[in-house]
Amino acid sequence: MTVETIHKIILHPFIQESLQSLKLMTGLDGRADEPFIDNVEDFRFKGYAVCSDMQGQLDGVVLMHHYQETAVAIGQAVQQSLVGEASSSESLDDDLVAALEEWGNTIVGRATHILQKHNLGFEFASPHVALDLADMSRYLEGVQQIVTVPVHVEGVGRYYFNLLVRELNQQNDYEEAVFNSDACIVAPPTTGETLAKNALIMTVDDSPLIRKAMKRILAGIGYNNVIEADDGDSAVAALTEHKPEFVFMDVVMNRLNGDKALGQMRQLDKQTPIVMLSSVTDSNVVDACQEQGIQGFIFKPLNAATGGELLQAYLKR
Repeated sequence: MTVETIHKIILHPFIQESLQSLKLMTGLDGRADEPFIDNVEDFRFKGYAVCSDMQGQLDGVVLMHHYQETAVAIGQAVQQSLVGEASSSESLDDDLVAALEEWGNTIVGRATHILQKHNLGFEFASPHVALDLADMSRYLEGVQQIVTVPVHVEGVGRYYFNLLVRELNQQNDYEEAVFNSDACIVAPPTTGETLAKNALIMTVDDSPLIRKAMKRILAGIGYNNVIEADDGDSAVAALTEHKPEFVFMDVVMNRLNGDKALGQMRQLDKQTPIVMLSSVTDSNVVDACQEQGIQGFIFKPLNAATGGELLQAYLKR
């Protein structure tokens, strides 16, 4: 497979999703350079990365990584967009890492979802954050080829996409595909009454940043009666205790994932509308959630400018 094919078929959706998410989640503009083959022996990790392993016809890893100063600037811009305020730290503190994880997981999740729809013969693992070279070293073992694409962010700096190839089945015929992204993986209902403004809404996410952003977005469209749950297990308990009238729930969480929590919640309550949100998922997860009766499924990111309109479309009973 040529570098042009690798770029077009595999790296292109990652780069396009990153540029779109950069604009949507930070207001920043970026542009990508041409791909090139990196020297494996000279390859250096630059300080912060979101990585996703690949297995199947292609064995390797896709990673998006940054110089630390670029990571800090983008993390601050993500915070400002999501919650209206940004850290003043000049190093990667926990809050900035959380913001970067949300941005990076959004990009990797959306791009891998697009690729998996086309049955190209390889699968992706959930993203992993690497903060230093020691953490990164396991990804470099057995790498035979590295394809690199620099992305320039106006007024900020550069980040990079790399495909680290360990093994490639050259006999596989890859077909070019048209890559599209759509926030509404399961579209909002076309009928039903708009949820009353005083209705109790529960937002479930293990990221405090995202819970804060969700409350801000909901308040912006007039919904201020909002409770939070920080994981799937606490969401199940809160459903019983507080009986919310509507639920927005993330899929990938630390203790109990949202799709698993959904199953438990549906055993207790089959009527309350539940909308799933995720930046890391696949068609099997979406299908499983639909089978358990969801109101919709939204692919992140959400931001203050567009999130309210999107959430409002689902807020029906």
